[in-house]
Amino acid sequence: MANNSNLSKRAALRQAQEMEERTKRNKRLMGFGFGLAGLIAVVVLGIVIFQAIGNRTTIAEEQLTPPNSTDGYGILLAGKAPTADKPHLIIWEDFQCPSCASAEATFGASIAELVDNGDITAEVRTATFMDRGREDGPSWRTAVAAAAAAEVGHYDEFHLLAYQNQNTGFTDQVLRKDLPEAAGITGDDLTRFAQLYNSRAFNDFVKNSSAKFAEDGIEATPAYIVSGKRLDLGSVNPAPEGFLAAVTEAWEAGGKKIEEFPEPYQR
Repeated sequence: MANNSNLSKRAALRQAQEMEERTKRNKRLMGFGFGLAGLIAVVVLGIVIFQAIGNRTTIAEEQLTPPNSTDGYGILLAGKAPTADKPHLIIWEDFQCPSCASAEATFGASIAELVDNGDITAEVRTATFMDRGREDGPSWRTAVAAAAAAEVGHYDEFHLLAYQNQNTGFTDQVLRKDLPEAAGITGDDLTRFAQLYNSRAFNDFVKNSSAKFAEDGIEATPAYIVSGKRLDLGSVNPAPEGFLAAVTEAWEAGGKKIEEFPEPYQR
């Protein structure tokens, strides 16, 4: 009986030792599991941070001026420069401005036709007041993208599509890929466009345009100005002949000048 008792004690002791070893092993495995999970979390976080850094805007030291730009920081429609023998239309707008989108929908086709026919010239100047002081906001980024589109020869198409798709919120996806592709920017031009957009290569140009908007006392958009005379868009016939008549009248009343400060805006 004593031998059996000793055997039982040894068996119980061995069983207890085995249980203790299993417990230690399980703890080690759990610790390894938690460590692995932590490592995975760190790796994932690192990837996210790396991607964020990769997408983070690094402002280009060499700031560019878009082709077909004017001294007033506008961009010429169809690349046609003003001449002394025809009216020159200056369009002030903010890409987030709903009234600007409405004006583009109402008058844009007629303006494009008149410019193509050589009846007038026109330039678009961009304000960013609707960003409400937000750095690199939607208005600002869209203006930068529009200038980049001018650089690769598709300003007019991009400008039109930006207003037709104003409700997208102008995310980076929209501005860097969706709109330029829809505007016909492809291949090497699309790569170039993305580089210019990512580096904000036209930041200074947009900044100067926005500053001129304030300096000229425009106060609100859309503002259609000819020889310093601001058109009353509510009374302008949107058909090509009607719009030409309004532009010509303002041009003659203003002394047929190309660049002139507008009359004070009256609310």
